[in-house]
Amino acid sequence: MINVAISGLSGTMLSPFIPVFLYKELGISVGEVSFLYFISGLLGTFSVFLMGWLVDRTGRKWIYAFGNSQNIMLPATLSRITNFAQVLPFTSLNGVMDSAARTSSTTIIADQVEESKRNTAYGVSRIVVNAAWIVAPILGGLILGATTVNSFQRLFFISASIGLAGLIAFLVLVPESRKIGLEKPKLPRLSVLRDRELLVLCVASLFSMLFYSQFYSLLPIFASQVRGLSGLDVGILFTASGATVVVLQFPTSTWLEKIPRQTGYILGVVILAAGITSIALAPSFHWLLVSVVLMTIGENMFFPIASVLVTEMAPEAERGTYVGAFSLFLSIGSNLSPLLGGTIWQLTGDPYLPWLLSPIYAAISVGLAVFYRLREPNQVG
Repeated sequence: MINVAISGLSGTMLSPFIPVFLYKELGISVGEVSFLYFISGLLGTFSVFLMGWLVDRTGRKWIYAFGNSQNIMLPATLSRITNFAQVLPFTSLNGVMDSAARTSSTTIIADQVEESKRNTAYGVSRIVVNAAWIVAPILGGLILGATTVNSFQRLFFISASIGLAGLIAFLVLVPESRKIGLEKPKLPRLSVLRDRELLVLCVASLFSMLFYSQFYSLLPIFASQVRGLSGLDVGILFTASGATVVVLQFPTSTWLEKIPRQTGYILGVVILAAGITSIALAPSFHWLLVSVVLMTIGENMFFPIASVLVTEMAPEAERGTYVGAFSLFLSIGSNLSPLLGGTIWQLTGDPYLPWLLSPIYAAISVGLAVFYRLREPNQVG
């Protein structure tokens, strides 16, 4: 968790300001900036399954080290580039490195924590990451505001230095968690999806992502253009989401350990959908704040328990492959969601419809979870 905290600080103090740097300092257009993020997300989506296989094939530690080194590579690269052609290959690689870090970290936690406590462990990881999101962007803004000369270069240097410290801490303190003697998969294979419970979990979670992930791209536009909120108000909404994770994630994860996995998963989807849907019905800032908190409570339930389910149903020798397959479906849903929501908004001219369609996606997700009983701990699949 020390590495998660340090790496989270390094990445989140920089990431909100990367689009500003690309647009303002390098003169890259808004369309080109969007294209860079799209390519990074696309490569991350299609590399995540390969990363899961590599985690099983070569071990967790060095794949995570590769992925985590993005916190050094990205700011170091940004400090040297001058145009779009130079930044494209590095942002593309960053998408692959991000998928390596996410897949291997999920697997490492499953290796190191006993089954009954994994939900809490994933919850604690989310607390640490979201705590960084509360503090780090403010720190990054203060660094940029401290001087008008080479302010971005200063931010890049500090971010890379913190990232290097986090990587060194991980290499020194965390041993390889994959047990010696486990069979190594020969080739990456999607045949793991023949496991019915895994396939059901993947598809159900994809539909949950279809209504959830649009929150991060559409809410700022909806809140400012439709509800007339200020930039500060929008910032407070996102800060409230991070604070809700920090305050409520641990008690939520502790409570989830006491109920059946399937029940916890379904509750997470339902509350998540209720929060997203209520955004369309919220007439003011304060009601939007309630919607965001409600959504985040559902998020606190959904993500840890989904991670627990996939690691528990996986044979130990193929845990990384299972996590990779699951992450592939999550990434597809996450990338489709903003595109789908934005297209619906644009074609219909209705800013409320993307939010109001959430119960339909949630019903499909819940229906799959109910119809195919998701496997409980120690249950033979």
